[in-house]
Amino acid sequence: MKKLMIGATMITLLAAGQGLAQEKTSWVDNLTLKGDVRVRYQMNDEEGKDTRQRERFRGRLTLDGKVSDEVVAGLRLVTNSGDPISDNQTMSNAFDDKETRFDRVFMTWTPVTDFGITFGKMAQPWISVSDLIFSAEMNPEGAAVNYRLKGEGADLILNSGAFLAEERSTAEETSLYSGQAAARIKTGEKTYVLVGASIYAYTGVEGFGLLYNPANPFGNSTRTVTTAVDGVATETLVYATEYTSLEGFVEAGFDVGMPLTFGAQYVVNTEAEEDDTGYLGVVTLGKASDANTWECGYQYRYLEKDAVLGAFAEGTDFGSGTDVKGHIPYIKYGITKNFDAKVQYAMGQKGLTDGKDVDTFKIDLTAKF
Repeated sequence: MKKLMIGATMITLLAAGQGLAQEKTSWVDNLTLKGDVRVRYQMNDEEGKDTRQRERFRGRLTLDGKVSDEVVAGLRLVTNSGDPISDNQTMSNAFDDKETRFDRVFMTWTPVTDFGITFGKMAQPWISVSDLIFSAEMNPEGAAVNYRLKGEGADLILNSGAFLAEERSTAEETSLYSGQAAARIKTGEKTYVLVGASIYAYTGVEGFGLLYNPANPFGNSTRTVTTAVDGVATETLVYATEYTSLEGFVEAGFDVGMPLTFGAQYVVNTEAEEDDTGYLGVVTLGKASDANTWECGYQYRYLEKDAVLGAFAEGTDFGSGTDVKGHIPYIKYGITKNFDAKVQYAMGQKGLTDGKDVDTFKIDLTAKF
């Protein structure tokens, strides 16, 4: 009897252990780990300044977890020192350890098919044909709603969100409210047209201090406010206008033996009295997605001082978020699967009225896993 009880107990423990192992395997199967590493040589040549050469790198590690059939949560760790638009770190400072931060901490609830609500610090929850309005590495914080109505040959896409850029305990907060509607029309087996419009409306910007860097408006118009505390005068740079940027965009994809894509963006800030417009055109041929594949592209960007909020605009090509124009060609080659090389040369002007010539040359090696 005792042997029978011991045997039954062993069988029960083994079965429980097997169940736990299966449960653990199932839990691990619900996680997705991925990332990329990029090493860059960068040369900046701005009129009136010494040419600067830097070696830089960027690392990103993403962990996504399936909480249930309706909920996904995710984190992304990046090499970042606090810059909202760039995860690059420069090789310098006596081999010191570089900072890492979370640039994404979010959860997405999908209660019904093709309808999702995301909370936290997230990837940009809107369609971006290119980077005229926002840097590709900017990740907003707040809540977003995304809906896609699929039809025969065409999809309707609706995106909206509310985001907090700067919390203030004693004054109005700086917030961003976004809305977007787009249609993606399939015109052939490998061809499509995407057309849409967006609104990006900020509150709590005009008259408030500069975001991220209090000494750098990233191209935007400013004015100086003087305050006195205990007889000591302090001067502060503040924004000279609010920002409600309206965008129209279009993208078309073709198959010419390889992918060919054309895109365009146009933006106007309805709150600014002048210097309120920007536009961009981009073309891409090929796709460097595997060994011995390649792609090339070209972009022209024109962005006036107050067309968009400069702190979140792309600033690594011409050294300023807005008040820039220029040409950006590039070529990329797939060395092996998930490993490519890219060469880009940006030629433009920083300051549209009395600006300076700016050239930025980049060579990137990127590995994905």
